[in-house]
Amino acid sequence: MRQITYHVQGEPVVINQAERPDDLDEFRHFVRRNLRLLACDSETTGLDVYAHGFRVRLVQLGTPREAWVIPIELGETFTQDVRRTLMHVEKLVLHNGSYDLQVFDRCLGIKLEHLWPKVIDTKILAHLVDPRGRDEGGTGHSLEALTAHYLDERVAEHVKGLTTRLASRYKTTKQQIWSTVDLDDEEYNLYAGMHPILAARLLTTLQPLVPRSAHGLVPFEHRIAEICSYLERTGFLLDVPYTEGLSTQLREDEERYTEIARKHGCDNVNSTDQVADVLEHRKVQITGRTPTGRRQVNKALLDQLATNGDKFAIAVKEAKRARKWRTTWVDTFLKNRDEHDRCHASINALRARTARMSITGIPAQTLPAGDWLIRRCFVAEEGHRITSVDYQAQELRVLAALAGDTTMIRAFREGADLHLITARAAFGPHVTADSTERKHAKVVNFGRVYGGGAHTVAQQTGLNLETATRVVKAFDDRYPAVARLSRRLAREATHNGAITTPSGRVLPVDKGRRYAALNYYIQSASRDVTCRGLLRLHQAGYSPFVRLPIHDEVVVSLPAEHAHRAAQHIADLMRDQIGPVVIDTDAEVGQRSWGSLYGADY
Repeated sequence: MRQITYHVQGEPVVINQAERPDDLDEFRHFVRRNLRLLACDSETTGLDVYAHGFRVRLVQLGTPREAWVIPIELGETFTQDVRRTLMHVEKLVLHNGSYDLQVFDRCLGIKLEHLWPKVIDTKILAHLVDPRGRDEGGTGHSLEALTAHYLDERVAEHVKGLTTRLASRYKTTKQQIWSTVDLDDEEYNLYAGMHPILAARLLTTLQPLVPRSAHGLVPFEHRIAEICSYLERTGFLLDVPYTEGLSTQLREDEERYTEIARKHGCDNVNSTDQVADVLEHRKVQITGRTPTGRRQVNKALLDQLATNGDKFAIAVKEAKRARKWRTTWVDTFLKNRDEHDRCHASINALRARTARMSITGIPAQTLPAGDWLIRRCFVAEEGHRITSVDYQAQELRVLAALAGDTTMIRAFREGADLHLITARAAFGPHVTADSTERKHAKVVNFGRVYGGGAHTVAQQTGLNLETATRVVKAFDDRYPAVARLSRRLAREATHNGAITTPSGRVLPVDKGRRYAALNYYIQSASRDVTCRGLLRLHQAGYSPFVRLPIHDEVVVSLPAEHAHRAAQHIADLMRDQIGPVVIDTDAEVGQRSWGSLYGADY
């Protein structure tokens, strides 16, 4: 056994590096002394748990003053001791526990279901204490950022820098170092051993800082993280032949449109200067400028030209689109699929300040709206059909309920067209359901959810200021309780620097952005509606069928013979109610491909 001594917050800590099976006797004594609670972490060969060849190298367990680093790679004896420890410890402290628990599930055979009930995740606690990222002026939520803020800045910098030093010493990259570093490297073991020590210290620091109003969110957020980890583990089945064919098609499209652009004098469609030169040579005025003063050729300009039939603009647009879709999504799906042709999304259940989720790997929230081409890559199981269940006007219904606006509440109760009500208030009773005025009103209705005034709505939607002002005034006159709620939240933000949501979540509001308080309030409450729905689905046994949660929607794979009945049951389970307002749901059953919900023919 090798020992490494270090200092955190002026106190000595010890990292014990097990090297031989004989060292495990002392490790077992350590575990018996700390059976009530141990912090835990793992070191692996990479970040993609489901990648080919992925394996766990070390498992670390520790207290605020001592850690053990157990080399799983050295054999089954070490692995068995770690398994026994993880199964018998009463409480496990992890930072971003979803990742390590999936590592243990995949590599050690300990199911997520066995470990989640005993987990305390310091990343969840940190988000409840301060939901802002470092780029927003908050503490951030990475172990290094939290260590720097709450524990010891010197230690944070040193531990973070170990990755760079190891990569430099081994003459490799930061991504490759974890699979190549020697198992007994002292700096590697220092890096590994410090993680449970820091997590254990963060627990004692963060627990008292969780706002009293948010105490009920601690178990709730752990359950949501648990459910999301099950969805990540299941993955989404990839239609490999279709995806490979789409990759080929997009490559050919890129080459064809690139050649058209080249004939117009542009060798590189990704060079703004070259595109701008060609456009100006063809007498197109480019008035936009970047912050550095360079000519701006943005999507709006290319769209306008393409709409008018400009072949060069069409070629630039299509070449760039084909390349982006292929490299960002299609080829990435093919590269990252596991041995069973499944892609595993990474779901950050607490991403935004408002706690809104984000998804990477299968970036469902950023795929082209309404387009089936990319979504067609993913399919339900054999004999299943893809189903989507989403909330009807979720944020507007939440707004009506929390504002207590009688006109909005009545409209939702009676199934009236809220956008048409706003449009007629602004433009008169002659406005019809398919009119341009209703479209303007719809934009403003949603824009007001985000706390924007006429100028903000005009900027975000492209409406002229006069129209935006007119419709915003109609909205405020028609739904006065919304303006009252917005003013109350702005006062709360001014007085406290933060607002508290109905679930007790405390959301800081930046000085000078008090208008954003309403947006934060509604978006966070809406996110909690979706999460409560996920929790009810899990309790009813539907988690194995859920593929993705996407803001106000879930995508599900259901056995074909039960799809319609099960879809309705899911919709019923997800339906929520806040005060007098039902947050209703819609279910749509497609064919086998996800794209079939958007018009693709499987």
